[in-house]
Amino acid sequence: MIGKMDRYVGRIFLTSWFVSLVFFIGLFGIVDFFGNIDDFFDNIKEGESSLGIIGRFYLYQAPSIFLNVAPFIMLMSTLFSIMRLQRHNEFMAMQMTGRSSRRVLAPIFVLIMPFMGVMVWVQESVAPSFSIQREKLEARLLHDKTDWTIAAIDMKDASDRQFSARGYHVEAGVIERLYVSGRDAHGRNISIEGSDAIFDEAAGGWRLRDGRSEIRALGTDEDPIIEPAAFIQTDIRPEDLLSEYREPFDLSYSEVLERSKRYPRAPGYRLLRHYHVTYPLSVLLLVILGVPFVLKQRPRNNMMGVGISILLCLGFLVITATVHDLGNRGFVSPVLAAWLPVILAGSLGVVLLDAADT
Repeated sequence: MIGKMDRYVGRIFLTSWFVSLVFFIGLFGIVDFFGNIDDFFDNIKEGESSLGIIGRFYLYQAPSIFLNVAPFIMLMSTLFSIMRLQRHNEFMAMQMTGRSSRRVLAPIFVLIMPFMGVMVWVQESVAPSFSIQREKLEARLLHDKTDWTIAAIDMKDASDRQFSARGYHVEAGVIERLYVSGRDAHGRNISIEGSDAIFDEAAGGWRLRDGRSEIRALGTDEDPIIEPAAFIQTDIRPEDLLSEYREPFDLSYSEVLERSKRYPRAPGYRLLRHYHVTYPLSVLLLVILGVPFVLKQRPRNNMMGVGISILLCLGFLVITATVHDLGNRGFVSPVLAAWLPVILAGSLGVVLLDAADT
């Protein structure tokens, strides 16, 4: 049953969450704006509203910023709520009614759940659609290019061939220079390259200009077979190139799932399937991990506990990034790479929270 104390703690947390949200997103936006201010005003065309186009750029960037700073928002709002309760000995007064620390903080953990739901909604519905517009505006504002161009994309197709695109013009759908290398049905090394590649949906591949193929038999001194090439058959489509370039949060779970099935040999997509689940969970686990260090401190030493909690949060993110990199490279199972940091942080957090409550 929800009582007055639960509603009071909940209101404090909601206030702290809103302040933390504005602070972290605002800080990120201000730093990014002043870092790019020269490019912004140099590349805005005459007659365009500078505030309007810059405002649209940061609007489309907001979902990605929110998802990246969500762990810090949730952790800091929880810690500030505890510090506010401890400042006037309200936390102790609540404990004197027979409530444990976990019971006092129960409204906060309950409210974190819908916020995790908001994260999932932003991650699945908002961020993927906004990312395309963000990249288009970034090409204009930061690189002064009306045609969004990706410098380099490297990936493997379903036949395990290396597909390397250099200068991919997204709007026009043209690859300035395309290289594909791998093995043919006879076990020979084959490499194909060409310029101005355009995808042919009906034929299932890319048509080239000035293309050439080189076939070299393994274990022999024979000269390679060099022939002109006007077409490369591959399952990689323009949308696959765009997906490979985009950030993890720019892809929805359904997009990641579809690509992991199409490219079963690509560990990155298998890892992303699980990361889309573990990332929202990690926000809750970081709160559980950081709370004990503030609960153990006296009110006047709370900032030390906050500092330790922030360091733990940063350490968790660094470890997660390192393990994920190993998973992407194939040194660690993608499933293990996605879940190991969460399992370790969750286990340690439960133990610390239980110890702080005794």
